[in-house]
Amino acid sequence: MKLVGADWRNDCKLVAGGVEGEFSVFMRKSEDFPENFSIGMLYTPKDGSGEITLLRCNGQHGIFNGSFAPDHPHFSYHIHRASEIAITNGFKPEKYAEKTEEFASFEEAVQHFVKLINLDPADAMKHFPDKTSQVMLPFEEGSRS
Repeated sequence: MKLVGADWRNDCKLVAGGVEGEFSVFMRKSEDFPENFSIGMLYTPKDGSGEITLLRCNGQHGIFNGSFAPDHPHFSYHIHRASEIAITNGFKPEKYAEKTEEFASFEEAVQHFVKLINLDPADAMKHFPDKTSQVMLPFEEGSRS
C-alpha cells in the first residue's frame, strides 16, 4: 500500500484463463478514518467498451448522495455487486449495496474479498496474506487469569 494524498492505495492485475478482457483489483483505505475503505474488482472488456466494477467490499463511510440516512448500507460495512437491474436502468453496475457482517475491518474485508472472487489459495496467501490472526495483545506472560 502506498500513501497517496489522504488514502492508502494499491492496485493489481488478475489473470483469468479463458476470459476475454482484463480483471484488476483496487484497494483504498483512508489514512484518517481506517473504517472508510474500499476493495474492489474491475473488469475491462477486450472490446474497449469501458470498465465495469463487478464487486466492492466497503467500510463505513456515512453520507451517501449528499444525504444522511442511517438505514442506508453506507453507514455499515457493506458490499456492492454488479447487477443486470442496475445496468438496465442506466446506473453504475454496482449501484446497489447490502449490509454485511462478514467483515468489520479492512484486513477482514481483504480476506472476504479473496473468498468472494475465488482466488487460488496459494496466490491469495502470496499476494493477500491474512493479517487478521496476527494481532498480538499486549499481555505480559503470567498476567492472564
